[in-house]
Amino acid sequence: MTYLDFTRKDFYIAAKDLLLSKGKKVELVKGDYLCQVGEKDNKMGLLASGSIKYSRFTSRGHERIVSFAFTGDLVASYSAMRNDAPSPVDIVALESSIIYQLPIHQVDKMMGVEMRMKLGEAVAYKAMLEAIDSCCHTPQERYMVLTSRFPDIHNRITNRAIASYLGITPESLSRLCKRLLTTE
Repeated sequence: MTYLDFTRKDFYIAAKDLLLSKGKKVELVKGDYLCQVGEKDNKMGLLASGSIKYSRFTSRGHERIVSFAFTGDLVASYSAMRNDAPSPVDIVALESSIIYQLPIHQVDKMMGVEMRMKLGEAVAYKAMLEAIDSCCHTPQERYMVLTSRFPDIHNRITNRAIASYLGITPESLSRLCKRLLTTE
């Protein structure tokens, strides 16, 4: 099962509808934090427009983007959804974004704990797939998947952010893009 399969399930669609209809509209500008490492973020949101990064700083002080969220994606810290633990990542707007959010306890009241747990599983599953991709696929393979899923990504976020997600330098990303252009 792919993450895309989760997004087609009834519980996922119901959660998106709930967040759009009952959630509080939050407008973010580039660089605004939705949640920081160590905070207990007790909310779940639907990204109605824009893009978000999930990132963490390495022990050497370099930011590493571990995941992106784009329009239509759920935005949440899995640790908060699962066990009220502090977030292991920063969740930050990459561009002007609109999110519809609800506190987890309201999601539980409206959908039930079991449904929230399924949503948490979907968020965790996406993170697991991205970790596997990071370990098992080359930056070029991951870049090609990313750009096929989000063809306008270079118009929306910086090359530095894309490079960070791929685990390479911006210069290496530039060489990768040039190499792909010459092979087309």
